[in-house]
Amino acid sequence: MAIRKIVSRSISDDAVAADDIANSINTSIAAALPKAGGTMTGALTLSGAPSATGHAATKAYVDSLAAPSFAVGGTVSEYESGGTTYRVHTFLATSRISFTGSMTCDYMIVAGGGGSAPAEGSAGSTGGGGAGGMVVATSQTITSGNYAVVVGSGGAAGANIYASAASGRTSSFNAHIGTGGGGGPDYGTDGAAGGSGAGGSENQRAAGASNQASYSGVTNVAGFGNAGGAGGSYPGGGSGGGGGAGGVGGPSGDAGGPGKTNAFRTGSNVTYAAGGTGLDGNTNGVAGAANTGNGAGGVSTTSGNNDNGAAGGSGIVVVRYAIS
Repeated sequence: MAIRKIVSRSISDDAVAADDIANSINTSIAAALPKAGGTMTGALTLSGAPSATGHAATKAYVDSLAAPSFAVGGTVSEYESGGTTYRVHTFLATSRISFTGSMTCDYMIVAGGGGSAPAEGSAGSTGGGGAGGMVVATSQTITSGNYAVVVGSGGAAGANIYASAASGRTSSFNAHIGTGGGGGPDYGTDGAAGGSGAGGSENQRAAGASNQASYSGVTNVAGFGNAGGAGGSYPGGGSGGGGGAGGVGGPSGDAGGPGKTNAFRTGSNVTYAAGGTGLDGNTNGVAGAANTGNGAGGVSTTSGNNDNGAAGGSGIVVVRYAIS
């Protein structure tokens, strides 16, 4: 009697499924790169930059190492300080600076200082011009792109014996602003407000206040400016000095407020943003030096009109970053 082989349907289905799985695995293995290496025909997407030795790296990561970021603009110089080499971009006039990638920078902004006004009459003194406001920033991240750099001019001298001087113009970079120094007042006039305020004139006129932003809520950024000094009594009391970045202006024929030192440009401290001197006697105004932000000295007379007012010093912007 012949014996018939009986195979259940479920066992047959399982065998087919197992064959399909084995074929799928074999196909996947054949398509994979061997450990010894091989050639890929498709794109490989990585989750991010490598974090350990042996990790694969994206092109962007490799490019960032091969081509470090740099900036273009202004007058470029370099110096070494404390074991670090800095590259410096100095701006003495309005321009722009361009960054090829994100960089950590320090910068200083100084606005133009205020001018001084002529003295009128047989005797009298006009107030010293206020210094331009000063902003100092450290460790600021600047992203790639083009940035305007504005350098403010110094305020002009008073146009005639009855006119106050002009205030300085603002300087700015990276959304931070140094406000122009207050213009020196005509005789009998209060000092103008500014980054630092102008000194008051005779006869006992009030000094100008500082309206420079302090940036107290911004990490590693500080603004500096102070009020001027009050004018003295007529005659001979003298005018007040303009305020400076480092302190208030002196009253009644005294010196302007002190400036503030900064070393970003050369590695050595330079004083910027000093207030114009208050005066008595018979003295012409003294202009603020270019690119210091200094206020102009006041004007005094004891022998008739003295129309020798002076202009404030223009501002400056300095940007630096470490290169080694």
